[in-house]
This record gives sequence, C-alpha cells and structure tokens, in this order.
Amino acid sequence: MAAMDADMQRLLDKMLPHPAYISDVAWNVVAYNNPSRVMYPWVYSGNIMRWSFLIPEAREQLVDWKESWAVPFLAQIRTAEAQNPDNAQLKELVQDIMEGCPEARELWDRHDYYVHPDGDVRSMRMPHGGDDPVSCRIMALAPLRNINLRFIVSFHGV
Repeated sequence: MAAMDADMQRLLDKMLPHPAYISDVAWNVVAYNNPSRVMYPWVYSGNIMRWSFLIPEAREQLVDWKESWAVPFLAQIRTAEAQNPDNAQLKELVQDIMEGCPEARELWDRHDYYVHPDGDVRSMRMPHGGDDPVSCRIMALAPLRNINLRFIVSFHGV
C-alpha cells in the first residue's frame, strides 16, 4: 500500500464540506475525510473498484452504472495495469472483477484506456439522500511526493 502522511490527511480534512479520499494505484482507500464516510460506501469496503463491480448496491448509487461508471473505471484499471505491469494488487483486482462481474468481462473486451476522471461530471444517489440523483464533478490529483496515490475530491450539485 502506498505511503500516506499527516500532511495529506490534513489536506483531506481541509476539503470540507466536500467529500475527498485518497486511494493507491490499485484503488485501495488509504485515507478519507468525514463527508466521505457519509456519502461514499466504498471507503468502508476498502477498495473503490471492488465495491463498484462486486457490490450490488453500487449499481443503485452510481447512476448510469454501465456507461458512466463501469466503462471509464475499467479503462482506468487497464491504463493502470499497463503503467504498472508487475503490480500484483492490480492483477488480483482485475481477476476479482472479471470473476465476480459478468458485465465487466464483456466491457473489458472493448480495450479502452483512460488515465483519470479529472473534470468528469457523473451522477450519484447519496446513500441516505433519497432517490434523486446528484451531479458531482470529480477533481483528481496526484501528490508529487507519491504519484501512485490518487487524491479525489467531489463537488456535488454542479
């Protein structure tokens, strides 16, 4: 797992009221702020991609799951795998998703590549916020001290 430090946690905490989290190259959640605890179930699952593909509730929360979330997520995984061909955690992640999600197996054959979601606007249903989708703009950053970390902040209602 990628190294995390107190300065990055302080920066996460300064993002209030916006949910923010940090994940490593294999999408393991390494840190998050308080709004993420309420809005993002994947911080408790430990891995964003496993939650998105292997937990049925993800399809309810992530609006237009297949095209808006699954396609770009798989393309990001493929890109990360190409950039880190010896990373055992990425290989295991791909195997778990392919074994556990038939739709992902079909989409994987598209051979898409996508580096990051920075600037994307996608819709979500909040776990405790009713059925109405909320648009969120994703800001993706990589700390220069450890570029294998992803610092993600979401701005909701955009």
